[in-house]
Amino acid sequence: MRNIIYGEDKIFIDEGLFFGRGVFETILWKDRPIFLDEHLERLKSSMEKIGLLPLEEKILKEYLDKIYISNKGVKITVTPLNIIITEREINYKEEEYNRGMKLTISKVRRNSTSKLCYIKSTCYIENLIEKENAKKIGYDDTIFLNENGYVTETSCANIFIVKNKEIFTPKIEAGLLGGIIRGQIIKNCKVKEKSITLEELKEAEEVIATNSLMGIMPINEIDGIKYRNNQVRCMLNEKLKHWEN
Repeated sequence: MRNIIYGEDKIFIDEGLFFGRGVFETILWKDRPIFLDEHLERLKSSMEKIGLLPLEEKILKEYLDKIYISNKGVKITVTPLNIIITEREINYKEEEYNRGMKLTISKVRRNSTSKLCYIKSTCYIENLIEKENAKKIGYDDTIFLNENGYVTETSCANIFIVKNKEIFTPKIEAGLLGGIIRGQIIKNCKVKEKSITLEELKEAEEVIATNSLMGIMPINEIDGIKYRNNQVRCMLNEKLKHWEN
């Protein structure tokens, strides 16, 4: 039985600390957790893939029901001995959505054969380093290509492109995490999953990034290439408000 850790409680030292055997989910919490069931399903799947014992789901849900959280990002981290609940401010501001993000292509390649590409593992340091490196040279984030040169994702978000009024997103097999918002868009909209080349990314009419906290973010530049169209992002943003309810 894992211990639930919240606030000032102390964690138990285990393989999560020593070897990164742990997974996490980051959940948008307004007056309630958004897409909680989808996050917990992905959490359980990730746990199975790295050999963790099943999640104490009923106990966790009962615990979450008892705590008061409003308009925060809530992170649930699971290791062999711990379920750690932390919260943080949501730092995405209105001006970012109006301006859009500026991205660069990472020189680090995703390995599509690695299991870590497909789960939210606590072995997250490469993502952090590459995002920090991008910020040092004036970008908001970085985009990873895989070993075959196909687009995967940013350090913390899925990617969609628009071409000839059609919406495309990299297929999971390219080596990326299937995001919760990504899943909602694919479920409710006409989206083609395919291998996307760097050239196709550059030629897109519109590029969008998605994750659970930012929602749907326009990309206005990738390595000097400007993207001005924002129609699909606005449409998806209106749909997301409905899906969240």
